[in-house]
Amino acid sequence: MKKILLGFAVLASMSFASCEGFLEQEPTGSQSDVLTLSEYDGLNSAAAALCALMQSDGWMDGQLTMAAEMMVGNARNPLQEAGSGRYRGLTTWNYHKSSTLGLFSYGYYTVACCNNILNNLEGKTSNVVTEQMINNIKAEALFMRAFSMHQMVCVYAQPYSYVKDLPADDPKALGIPVVTKTEFGFPARNTVQEVYAQIEADLLEAEAIMADDYVRSGALDKAATIQKTTIQAFLSRVYLHMENWQGAADYATKVINCGKYALADKAEYKSMFGATVAPEGGEIIFEVFGSNQNGYWDNSGWSHLSYVTNFGEDGSADVCATQDLIDLYEEGDVRLEMYAENKGEFYTKKYPGKEGASVPRFNNICLIRLSELYLTRAEALVNGAKIAGVSADMDMATIANKRGVEAPAATLANIFDERRRELAFEGHGFFDFHRSQKSVVRKDFHEDKNQNVAFPSYQWALPIPLHEMDVNPNMKQNEGY
Repeated sequence: MKKILLGFAVLASMSFASCEGFLEQEPTGSQSDVLTLSEYDGLNSAAAALCALMQSDGWMDGQLTMAAEMMVGNARNPLQEAGSGRYRGLTTWNYHKSSTLGLFSYGYYTVACCNNILNNLEGKTSNVVTEQMINNIKAEALFMRAFSMHQMVCVYAQPYSYVKDLPADDPKALGIPVVTKTEFGFPARNTVQEVYAQIEADLLEAEAIMADDYVRSGALDKAATIQKTTIQAFLSRVYLHMENWQGAADYATKVINCGKYALADKAEYKSMFGATVAPEGGEIIFEVFGSNQNGYWDNSGWSHLSYVTNFGEDGSADVCATQDLIDLYEEGDVRLEMYAENKGEFYTKKYPGKEGASVPRFNNICLIRLSELYLTRAEALVNGAKIAGVSADMDMATIANKRGVEAPAATLANIFDERRRELAFEGHGFFDFHRSQKSVVRKDFHEDKNQNVAFPSYQWALPIPLHEMDVNPNMKQNEGY
């Protein structure tokens, strides 16, 4: 376990911007001020802003979400629209150390902010600040550290399921550095297993210490806060990646049975993606609150999901669905209605822009929905998990009934396809192919190289960025780069 911060070239130029609009009262957000972190109010404001960076066009509101779909054949650049030139080349997997996804910097900056909170909580209780208040902040920071590390280890390392039995000195077993204290230094990479052990430990501690009814005070959008159910839902996803089938099923069941969420009917399904805030009692468990006041929004919206996935006067038409994806849907499926046809190509309607906006520029970004938990549990049950009174076929039927189609049999192949249908354009594609060790085979493809990407291949672990390789002598590059 390392207690030092990676030597990012970019971190010096990044500021922890405030997330105005996320709360009724704008949090301070800055973690550069030692005095701010010495007081509870400063720590609380810093914790309130932990999710802000995810609205960056380099993370969930842009490149990572689009790359996750374009790399595995769910999306491509359109042929009938010129577009703006954004998000080109993501389908070709033509990555190298000078051109790789930018998540490394965004993720570790967020980890550093989490560590700043976690390492400054000692002695903050008082007559008005209870230990539970401190624990709620601690749980938020532990969750965001785990969330960031999990995304990075999936992007920059081979899947857990593939390397879990490899010796620690095998290059393919390299994960990312586990950093738990923000100091300057040159950490080496931990193994994938060690990274997952830290992620699991952070999430289990966060679940144990957060109050059952905790919702961050003043939140406009409760689904954009970290609650105990958020932690439990993400634990289910992590266990799915670890092939801990019983753990994945148990935690999915906790959230499904908690009574706070329900699958949307047809009308609600089509409207919830453009809602100003997630409907309470609906199926959105965790999302990024989209706001043009967030310091990580690019002041134009031109690189964000709303603009690049819309066409005509509403957007730049940079990314459309593939025919491979569209062909997975049946007539009558409400999810097929989530695509708008333009010149023979189909564009997702999951990022229509917030209600009332004249031109789509910003949108809430859904990260975890209840339907994912049903599909996770179904997959876990097929793989041998046991939940009393529940079967994988029942979970598949629950989703199908809400989407207006007949349920396919609960086989692993059908569950995988159902995840593509249900979670398309929400940033799951690459991660599902990655953890499942599934080769990418595409028909609707218009680039001149890398039409199919086999598994196993060095390509499933993207290169560590050049700037990190240049400043950190202990950093080892992934094979193939």
